[in-house]
Amino acid sequence: MLNELERLRQEIDKCDEAIVKNFEKRMELVMEVLAYKKEKGLPVFHPGREQQVMDKVLASFSHTNLPEEIQQLYKEIMRISRKLQSKRLFPYSIALIGFMGTGKTTVAMDLSEKLEMEYVDVDILIQEKMEMTIGEIFENYGEGYFRKIEKDTIKELSQRNNIIISSGGGAVLDQENIINLKKNCKVVLLKAAAETIIKRIKGDNTRPLVKGKMHLEHIKDLLDQRKAAYHEAADIIIDTDDKIFDDISKEIVRELLLKYE
Repeated sequence: MLNELERLRQEIDKCDEAIVKNFEKRMELVMEVLAYKKEKGLPVFHPGREQQVMDKVLASFSHTNLPEEIQQLYKEIMRISRKLQSKRLFPYSIALIGFMGTGKTTVAMDLSEKLEMEYVDVDILIQEKMEMTIGEIFENYGEGYFRKIEKDTIKELSQRNNIIISSGGGAVLDQENIINLKKNCKVVLLKAAAETIIKRIKGDNTRPLVKGKMHLEHIKDLLDQRKAAYHEAADIIIDTDDKIFDDISKEIVRELLLKYE
């Protein structure tokens, strides 16, 4: 019995050795494909290709009784592949700035999925730390107190690499925030027309700066006040008007690679 157990374990060891060698080879080939795409100016991330790989793998193993397990395994392999590529492509963090309603949160989440990079929303992080909403912080402690917490949070996040940071709309008004973000981040400004913004945030009562002032003139005034600060802080500017978030994310990736490869 013991000899049979040992034999089985030795067979498993051989399988593990083969898996590791093939996994290493696969990752090497993934990086070669990445280098080729960059050289030829081809799109780096191709979700359709991942589905093709999955379909081919499942078809190849049609005789197995482990289809769900194999699918789970290959999803993880492709997730690791995306993560490896993003580390090579983006050895820095990506910070999204811009006015409320320009799509920072949604784009950050979409980029996080595409690039397999951790996503952090500064406002959400502050709310979790304080155990209250941004509106409640404003009401109970004032905007100055909120900006102090925001500054501390951004400083903390700025020390990390290969993450996606979605900052609050007013973060750029403090020069120290910009200095901290630029230490390890490429700063991407998402912009939109006032008309677009008011359509996107209409009915949202969680934003203290427009509470009771949800009208076009107020939005335009705030945009004008912040326009110079936004543009001075930005490394890349992306217009989000009349664009779906998938296209915005792809445009950000393309522009970053063109400017910083």
